[in-house]
Amino acid sequence: MDGNEKQLNDKNIKVLRTYTSDMADAIRTNEVSMIKIVLAEKNKREQELIYKKAEGTTFSKIFLLIGGIILIAAAIFGSYFLFQKKEKEVPIPIPVPTPVVDNVDTFISYDLKSNIDVTGINTPTAFVDLINKEKLTAQGQIKTLFLEKKVDGIMGNLSSKDFFTMIQSTAPSTLIRSLSSNFLLGKYLDSSLISENKDSIFIIFQTNNYDQTYASMLDWEKTMLNDLKSIFDIKLPIPNGKDAIVPEKLWRDVIIDNRDARVIYGDNGEGILYYVFVNKNNLLIASNIETIKEIVERLIIKNTQPL
Repeated sequence: MDGNEKQLNDKNIKVLRTYTSDMADAIRTNEVSMIKIVLAEKNKREQELIYKKAEGTTFSKIFLLIGGIILIAAAIFGSYFLFQKKEKEVPIPIPVPTPVVDNVDTFISYDLKSNIDVTGINTPTAFVDLINKEKLTAQGQIKTLFLEKKVDGIMGNLSSKDFFTMIQSTAPSTLIRSLSSNFLLGKYLDSSLISENKDSIFIIFQTNNYDQTYASMLDWEKTMLNDLKSIFDIKLPIPNGKDAIVPEKLWRDVIIDNRDARVIYGDNGEGILYYVFVNKNNLLIASNIETIKEIVERLIIKNTQPL
């Protein structure tokens, strides 16, 4: 009995529930959920704070807006300013190139120079009168005479072909064709003439064909003295009294500074006209040996100078 009654009593025992116990159960049951809610709310507030920082403050937004407006206004003003400036610009006229007369200064060094306009000069006498105005004052001076001629209103250097035409030369056409268009006319005041207050003329021609020029010079010897006597102021009588034609036999070979030269002598046995090939590019004509030596030396020095 005692055992059975104890089991019945155990079955009939009821558990008493209170408010405090209910709250404890609820808290235990929902503890995890509440923590999740709190964490989620915290995370939400942090995200909103990050978004607000990224978007910037109201002041920064206003500042950026104003800055953008200023930049747009500056761009519009700059474009307008450039457009107005371009319209007001006066086109700069393109200068018309004027012909430049190139002095032939590659032949020799010189002390003085003169540019002489020979436009309209077509006789040896008129040409001589023109060049006689050019004077030298000091011994050893060289003065180059750059001959110029106006063609179609443009001034240019006189070519060697035009020079032969101007002095009415009878030089063979083969000689003229063999020469470069460049040549140089000049004066030298040497010691042998200073007492007479005279200077010495010289002419330098450049040759394009040495063999043809050499052969043609031998042919020109027949009339060369007659063609050049006025220019070189040769007043001595010609041997045998012949003025227009000079026989070939009157020209002689001579050596000047180890160079072969040709000379024609006057009645007194002095040389009155020489020509010498300084090299295969330059032909020199002069009336005395001292002038030849000076010009040859200057030609050599000029041609051996470094570029």
